[in-house]
Amino acid sequence: MIAISGRAGLVGWHLRALLHSLREPWIDVDLRQPDARLAATAVDRAVHVAGITRGSDDDLHQGNIELARRFVAAIDAAGATPAVVVHANSVQALRDTPYGRGKAGAAAVLADAASRWGAELVDIPIENVFGEHGAPDHNTVTATFCHRRARGLALPVDSDHVRVFVHAQDVAEALAGIATPEQLTARGTTMSIPDLAARLDELADPYDAGEIPELRTPFDRDLFNTYRAARFDVQPVHELRTSRDHRGAFSELVRAHGSTGQTGFSTTLPGVTRGDHFHRRKIERFVVVGGRGRITLRRVLTDDRRVFDVDGQHPVAIDMPTLWSHAITNTGDEPLRTVFWTNDLFDPAAPDTHQDPA
Repeated sequence: MIAISGRAGLVGWHLRALLHSLREPWIDVDLRQPDARLAATAVDRAVHVAGITRGSDDDLHQGNIELARRFVAAIDAAGATPAVVVHANSVQALRDTPYGRGKAGAAAVLADAASRWGAELVDIPIENVFGEHGAPDHNTVTATFCHRRARGLALPVDSDHVRVFVHAQDVAEALAGIATPEQLTARGTTMSIPDLAARLDELADPYDAGEIPELRTPFDRDLFNTYRAARFDVQPVHELRTSRDHRGAFSELVRAHGSTGQTGFSTTLPGVTRGDHFHRRKIERFVVVGGRGRITLRRVLTDDRRVFDVDGQHPVAIDMPTLWSHAITNTGDEPLRTVFWTNDLFDPAAPDTHQDPA
């Protein structure tokens, strides 16, 4: 069993979504009060993610140390002795700032506990983590840029600093022990703030015009998925380019700029539902071209659900955000005809398809 603090934050949610996709059990540790649920739990891996990034100097310094103490106290109260203690630390722990001293102090608290428990300590310094559903003006500049771009607002490029960006799913894999800290470091992308804004524009411009941009690197894919999540909140439906003449109508489903991809077509009998799964990385688009159907999406680990009634008489494109379970149901009395597009070729050995009711 994995015990996790900080369930509500960006990294905490991505970590829980990863574990959910792997069907790995975990338990959330409530740092606000003693957590009785831990008492009957054998904790193998204790992952401390919770942290304070906004507040007074005392909040940033002593508050972060106190969170680590509460996490250790909850494990102790349960009588658990984890084999591995993992700290979602920050590169700022090396800096003499209130937040840096707080994260360094939290690391010391966890190191003492790991020594007492006879556990391995894995301290993972993280910088500029970004990903789907990050909070604008809070998590990272990436979240702010994606949020503003999705709403047609100017990007506030007020620095030429160079930073290392890492996606939250990569961080989650390191915290879960799937990737090593060294592998996490290798996955980081070094880029200046102006270059980040320019790359986001390069990805967003074709997407806003109804096309899928060229995704040259894993960073491009992850930044694009982060932007898609921000845009999904304000514009989930894409109108298609359609031309009509005496023969009927033709709709362009998707156009990709040099990307590999796969387009499929399905028929679904009346009353039947297909899907009920989510993807961690895969980009997927649905277009109903015949019959009537209902597309249901649910953000994993939440009750946040969106429902779209679709009709082949008026085809629209709806993208499935990563880490959202989705399903399509035939609500008509004739076969439902749906076209699907994904950004990668299907690999049965690594399908990135995780069953979960929408």
